[in-house]
Amino acid sequence: MPAPANTTSKRSSPRTAGADSSPSLRLAAIDVGSNSIHMIVAQTDADGAVTTLWRLKESVGLGRMSFPSHRLSRHAMDAAISVLARFTQSAKQRQAEKIIAVATSAVREASNGGDLIERARRELGLNIRVVSARDEARLIYLAVRHAMPLKDRPHLIIDIGGGSVEFIVGDGQRAQIMEGRKLGAARMTAKFVRSDPISKDDLKALRKHYQVELTPLCDQIRAHKPVAAIGTSGTLENIADLCGGSSGGNGANGAGNGSGGEMRVIERDRFEKLLEELIDSDAKERASMRGLDDQRKEQIVAGAVLVDEIFQRCNIRRIKICPAALREGILLDYLSRHIPDLAIRREVPDPRRRSVLDLARRCDWHKTHSEHVTMICLRLFDELRPLHRLGPVERELIEYGALLHDIGWHISGTGHHKHTMYLIANGNLKSFSPDEIDAVANIARYHRKSPPSKEHKSYRQLNSRSRNVVDVGAALLRLADGLDRSHTGVIRNLHCKLSDGKKIKCFLDARGDAELEIWGARRKMDWFEKVFGRKIAFEVTKK
Repeated sequence: MPAPANTTSKRSSPRTAGADSSPSLRLAAIDVGSNSIHMIVAQTDADGAVTTLWRLKESVGLGRMSFPSHRLSRHAMDAAISVLARFTQSAKQRQAEKIIAVATSAVREASNGGDLIERARRELGLNIRVVSARDEARLIYLAVRHAMPLKDRPHLIIDIGGGSVEFIVGDGQRAQIMEGRKLGAARMTAKFVRSDPISKDDLKALRKHYQVELTPLCDQIRAHKPVAAIGTSGTLENIADLCGGSSGGNGANGAGNGSGGEMRVIERDRFEKLLEELIDSDAKERASMRGLDDQRKEQIVAGAVLVDEIFQRCNIRRIKICPAALREGILLDYLSRHIPDLAIRREVPDPRRRSVLDLARRCDWHKTHSEHVTMICLRLFDELRPLHRLGPVERELIEYGALLHDIGWHISGTGHHKHTMYLIANGNLKSFSPDEIDAVANIARYHRKSPPSKEHKSYRQLNSRSRNVVDVGAALLRLADGLDRSHTGVIRNLHCKLSDGKKIKCFLDARGDAELEIWGARRKMDWFEKVFGRKIAFEVTKK
């Protein structure tokens, strides 16, 4: 007779340790930029809504030395790894279920950029994807389109980073232009600014370079007749703060992104006065300017001169600042490719069940048969509770073993029960303890062929409690699988009658001939009778 189980055991802790059962998904996006590393943690929903919960930013300056040398310094890489370690830990503390990280031009162009990516993977378990200039522009477009009402009118979107500048022209449906240029503020400063304040010769060389790079692109931009210009990221945000301008309107999705709910803007008239001040100032004077980040005081001049060239060549009067940028685009891109997963979250809010069904789908499971066998197995569990005395935690593990019992067919029909055990053990089931995964894997493994035996290493290594669950689960699952021998769902329900002696009478409600099902169950009832110490007989209920 199976021993009673302690259903309040610590082994059930993964289920009660705060696992998120919400249909929404909490994600973290990390942008490893040329100036700073940014992270946002956001809640995403199946309807496409993204709510930013936390923002983190630290200046690292990966591009400060890499643009002239095309190598990341050891100091910069160490600093980046340190920041990424803090960010990943913070994301986990904030219950982010997935961390998506991308790197842009500083890493993309460095000859040793792969070393940083490999260190992040090896030391932090963080996979960083390097995005191309065009893909960076695409992600920025996704972010701005989601945050601001572009409707059916073309807008010019500009993102000035440390290494590159992205130019996008698009409306609410699609982008007509998505271009990246190696004109970032840190890169241009390293290449052209050799004096402080900037000399006339340096300024002339810088403007000439912008002219060569921007003239054909700005001709294309003007041809699309954008109705407004939108700017994102740190350089433009700092310039807007230095200008002190706001539209008095609302920002993204109706929420302001400046003080008092106002949207920040760069008005051309105000900007031209600011530009004169920046060109005439040295780093010390710029450091005292209100609204300028300290780490940008060296490169803001090159960035401001670029803004001036854009104003002139694209014939625009103002730039609205959008608070959403690359990191929001990372999340939206991920969300667009995982909408089915979020729909499943809404349908299956329990994270353990969702993880089991995800594994089943990945293995092309026999859904109808597996679900029917599970129904029969759980019905037997409930009917025989006075004998096995197991509780809801054990019932759940047996249910999942039944749902997954045939996924080994994904590898091969021959020995599929053993393939099933391997797939469950290595299937990355979330919110389960290792002991629980082992129990589910063994229950599924013993649905056919030889019953549990201490000669089998996987069974022998189970603790006594898990072994008890596997014994009962395998006994019930073997019968249930036999009772759907034809895979046609003949058995609709069942009821067990326990006699005073050593017999169990199982009455079957069938929707047709059940001879094959009863034959299948009889072939597998030896282990059941050993575990329960009772004979079992089957009889079809007469209607």
